[in-house]
Amino acid sequence: MSPACRPGTAVAATLVIAATVWLSLRGLARVVVPGVTRDASAPLVGPRVRAWYRGVLEPLEDALVGARVHPDALTWAQLAVSVLAGAVFWAGWLFVGGWLTIVAGTLDVLDGGVARRAGVESRRGALVDSLVDRWAEFATFLGLGAFYRDSWVLVPLIVACFGSFMVSYTRARAEGLGVEAQLGRVQRPERYVILGCGAWASDLVAHLTCTLTGRPTQVVLAAAIVVLAALSAWTALERARHAAAALRQSAP
Repeated sequence: MSPACRPGTAVAATLVIAATVWLSLRGLARVVVPGVTRDASAPLVGPRVRAWYRGVLEPLEDALVGARVHPDALTWAQLAVSVLAGAVFWAGWLFVGGWLTIVAGTLDVLDGGVARRAGVESRRGALVDSLVDRWAEFATFLGLGAFYRDSWVLVPLIVACFGSFMVSYTRARAEGLGVEAQLGRVQRPERYVILGCGAWASDLVAHLTCTLTGRPTQVVLAAAIVVLAALSAWTALERARHAAAALRQSAP
């Protein structure tokens, strides 16, 4: 067995995570979102899961508003955590990097929620949030790129990074021309989930199976990156096609 192979630790972590998931599913089962219809272009993370997660975060949002924490502080914290996630991905600590990516995504949700509850929403805040989101995503992809620098996974990772940026750019460009373009299977929350969960799950599977394979192999994260690359590119194309059709119909 390789010195880096730790199946016992992985089993303990799996049991803790499985218990957490079971408790989460019990809460999710009680969430009802009436009047919602889903089509082929709806986000992978549906309204029920989004409503459940916002409900989980509500007490924390109240506490942050009560403590007079400004939304900008959460936005910058998201960037700091994403840079840290990129650094630990670079170092090969995929389990830690995956959870840091989930934390960064949670901070991305919290800053908007705190801004709404505190009544300090502004166009400047929206601009800063959008710009920080791009830098935060780039930091995460950069760290993963360094980790996969000698692997074929670097190619789909570059496609995933480019596709993710094109998803956001296409929406911004379309909305600048007066066309709503929020559709698509993989948006920012989905990217956090696929990369974050893919990374920590990959490290767990690697250590659970390393006694069979002889060494940890990160096939789960590689598969997650390939899926993210394909779905991000598809989402960007889907938004572009939707925006072009809307502009064609509105042309005089």
